[in-house]
Amino acid sequence: MTRLTYILGAAWQGFWRNPVMSMASTFTVALMLLLFAFFLIADRGLQSAVSLLESKVELVGYLSDDAAVSEILDLKARIERDPAVSSVTYVSKDDALARLRELSEQRADLGPVEDIGVNPLPASLEVKLRSAQESRRVAEEMRAEVGSGVVTDVVDNPQVVDKLLTITRVLSFGGFAVLGMMLLVALFVIVNTIRIAVHARRDEIEIMKLVGATNWFVRWPFILEGMLVGAFGAAVALAALMAASGPVTNALIGFLDILPVSLGPNFIGQLAAGVLGFALLVGAGGATISVRTHLAK
Repeated sequence: MTRLTYILGAAWQGFWRNPVMSMASTFTVALMLLLFAFFLIADRGLQSAVSLLESKVELVGYLSDDAAVSEILDLKARIERDPAVSSVTYVSKDDALARLRELSEQRADLGPVEDIGVNPLPASLEVKLRSAQESRRVAEEMRAEVGSGVVTDVVDNPQVVDKLLTITRVLSFGGFAVLGMMLLVALFVIVNTIRIAVHARRDEIEIMKLVGATNWFVRWPFILEGMLVGAFGAAVALAALMAASGPVTNALIGFLDILPVSLGPNFIGQLAAGVLGFALLVGAGGATISVRTHLAK
């Protein structure tokens, strides 16, 4: 208990021994953590938006008027068995015409639909996918049915799918790049802060080594000091984030009102835990690097 008390007391005293440097480091780390938190929020929102758009990707297979009901049901069942398919909806000729009439009421450029005599629209199968990555494969398998007397044509939108997949890849690689840069900056700040503290206490460290203190006994006060810098930085970043959450949320809702993006019910708790954990990890890692470098001399 005496040893633990000494380590905790030494870490606290070390933090306040040079308050100007410690506070400057704390606010620098807080700024990095604030950027980190905003990145996590933006990434979650964009991922949610992309997932929503991916769920809207669908294929349409137009059916022959001469196709038998049994053939249509067999085709529908085979498509539904595909693991990449979320659902298959049969749209009859009458349903397609009703949709067209509803659309014409909203768009004057389509002209009156009531004048149509014989229904020219074909029945169809609308296929919704679980993943946009499978769009091309499923579309090709459906096109293989063209000419069999059931399917006359298959319509998809590969350009939209390609754009969605590109956005997903950019978000993934860009996210790792941003996180890597933030980690390096935060480590640089912590390492230099603890390096100054180690240099100021170099004589004390030498005396401790002479009386038999282990390297880990010397390291722990500095590691906890680094974790204090990270914890205080996380507290400042989360406080600033909570203060700005109202205006930022309203701005995002106004900007993304066409997309019902949801961050999830537990996102706030996950965000706070992620920021605090990242701060403690970086603080402990930076302090360990500084002390190890000094002890290796």
